[in-house]
Amino acid sequence: MWAASSSASRSWRRAATAAVCGRERVACFASAAATDGASKAKVTAVSRVRGTRDLLADDAAQHQQVLHVLQQTVGCYGFRPIQTPLLEYTDLFSRSLGDGSDIVMKEMYTFKDNSSKSVTLRPEGTAGIIRALLSNNLMFSLPQKVTYAGSMFRYERPQRGRYREFQQFGVEFVGSSGPSVDVEVIAMAADALQALGIRHKAMLELNTLGDAESRGRYRVALEEFFSQYKHELSPDSINRLERGSVLRILDSKSEVDQKFVAEAPRLDAYLSNDAAQRFDAVLSGLDALGIKYRHNSRLVRGLDYYSHTVFEFVENLSANVDDEHDGEPGSGGIAVLAGGCYDNLSETLGGPPVSCIGWAAGVDRLHLLRDIAVEPPTTIAVVPVLVGDDQDAVLHESMQVAHTLRQRGLSVHFCHGRGNLKKQMKAAEKFGCTYAVILGGDEVKNKYVKVKNLEKRQEETVSLNELRGFEFAPQAAN
Repeated sequence: MWAASSSASRSWRRAATAAVCGRERVACFASAAATDGASKAKVTAVSRVRGTRDLLADDAAQHQQVLHVLQQTVGCYGFRPIQTPLLEYTDLFSRSLGDGSDIVMKEMYTFKDNSSKSVTLRPEGTAGIIRALLSNNLMFSLPQKVTYAGSMFRYERPQRGRYREFQQFGVEFVGSSGPSVDVEVIAMAADALQALGIRHKAMLELNTLGDAESRGRYRVALEEFFSQYKHELSPDSINRLERGSVLRILDSKSEVDQKFVAEAPRLDAYLSNDAAQRFDAVLSGLDALGIKYRHNSRLVRGLDYYSHTVFEFVENLSANVDDEHDGEPGSGGIAVLAGGCYDNLSETLGGPPVSCIGWAAGVDRLHLLRDIAVEPPTTIAVVPVLVGDDQDAVLHESMQVAHTLRQRGLSVHFCHGRGNLKKQMKAAEKFGCTYAVILGGDEVKNKYVKVKNLEKRQEETVSLNELRGFEFAPQAAN
């Protein structure tokens, strides 16, 4: 009797202790949950930096296609890709673009690294390309025909097609010069726009900045002219005048400056005979190739290292590229591709004198001008039906089928057996699959699969051997 009572007492004590500990654990969990809830309430979502954007699947595919078309086109001209760092020493850009340029003064992302050296996220691609060729002793093996693509960074006001981080594609023909070189590089740009299906939407505008002698005389004439109206110019143009960047005033978008720009001297009157003859030869070459253009005598480009031929393909708001006007300003659209000659950049960066020409295009702007939709890939779902005792065999065979299809270069989404067949098929359609290859126990035993066209709702039985050569029709573009 005592033993039974003692045993009951011990059982009661254990139960009471467990109840107390249980209440403590519940209280502890409740306290932790409350703390966690309070902590979560303080967390705010992390947003993108202003002027940047996320390229999701469809947009990323569009960008990749634009880059692919551009690379294919310039590859036909013998240009090969190279890559340079996003991060360069600030001195590279202050020397190449000029300390007084708008980009260096206002738009660069510059900071000190942990060793107190000033570094900058590249605002443009050309200076980095020339620096790379110099650093790797390639300036002594000319000519070099290179292409590049990647992110550039400028602190500008974000707007449609213009971001603070933007994707750029460019080419540089280094170590060769002359009218025929200019014509070939411009023709390559026209071919690239044609390959993208947007040549009819952009008018070629070009000008000559002449040689150093011509530009020197022209700068003096401009300084004398704009100095008369110094206090009537926009603040930016006053600043340009004071720091010696008078050519930049011609590129001003300010309405305040436009009446003075319209009356300013023209470079044509200050060109040397050699510079004028070179530009005439460029125009003759373009005529011979049937490339339509406008001679825009106000076009100067935004970077200080340009000389001789400069050009832009400007979005043509009237969509009429046959409308040619000599000496008229642009059509009012934005430049989608632009470039020109530069002869002194290599020397400025400590290298030998080398003549170059290049152009660059913003991938975002090219994308916006295109009407061509990227055809979505045909994605095949491999769906294992995991029921019964043969789940391992079905799973392994399904994975082998997926591997075989991928070796054919097909896009395959493997459904990892979550949910019943109906749920897996819905998940496959939601993922964007156009076909489903279904395997269950019977299919594995008899060495066949069911292939279902998810768009047409048609299903057929295909042997594993036949599946190796089965033709999956491409998905229809929307």
